[in-house]
Amino acid sequence: MLTNLLLSLSLLIGGQKPASTGQTYAVVIGISDYQALTYATGDLRFADRDAQQVVAFLRSQVGGNVPVSHIRLLTNRQATQATIQQALKLFRQAGADDRVILYFSGHGMPDSFVPYDARPGDQGRLLTYEAIKAAFHESKAITKLCIADACLSGGMTQQQANRRSSAQTIASTIHDGSNVAMLLASRSTQNAVEDGRLAGGAFTYFLLKGLTGRGDLDGNGIVTIRELHKYIGPQVRKRTRGRQTPVFYGRFSDNLPLSYL
Repeated sequence: MLTNLLLSLSLLIGGQKPASTGQTYAVVIGISDYQALTYATGDLRFADRDAQQVVAFLRSQVGGNVPVSHIRLLTNRQATQATIQQALKLFRQAGADDRVILYFSGHGMPDSFVPYDARPGDQGRLLTYEAIKAAFHESKAITKLCIADACLSGGMTQQQANRRSSAQTIASTIHDGSNVAMLLASRSTQNAVEDGRLAGGAFTYFLLKGLTGRGDLDGNGIVTIRELHKYIGPQVRKRTRGRQTPVFYGRFSDNLPLSYL
């Protein structure tokens, strides 16, 4: 599952689980109800529920029984810019054999995610990709995973300009030997679809389906990042009638295991 992320690229992909899988530290964010919005003006329906499902997965036996103390769940009014940035400090607790996960479901912009307390025209209240990159860089974890179910999230793969410098992508600016993967719901020009019949974001729905077995395309009991992408991509495109194409990006092996079944 998410908590069995690769510790070493030298592990043989043959169905045998590693003897030690390290610890997982996760910051999980879901914002449906925004301070400055109503449902009529842009509030979402399922982002907080999706975040809760991700936490339930991590806490389950198949998800690795991640301790509550290793998870920061922020939903709706809890997910201000300040509380998110404080939560990201959790990643500093990770050691070299550990992995860190950031999951965000909510509104996205080309260069940032939108916290609960964001205000129109106030760039200072956004959660920039630069801030996420910094949090990842400060962690010693060998594996760093960013999952985003947000509109325009594919913008994380592009160079962004900020007021101080040219901020490169998360993966290209971390040169500490870590495995960095970004699992993004949509391209930089696309919206991320919420599906009433699925009662959640289409991307998160198929993400969890893939990690819990559907993504094991060769039947060997391991879901690699390549297999997960091959599973999620067609499923999301079909479900959204071509309006949404997930993007997997970073610095990692195609055989990076994401779950052991």
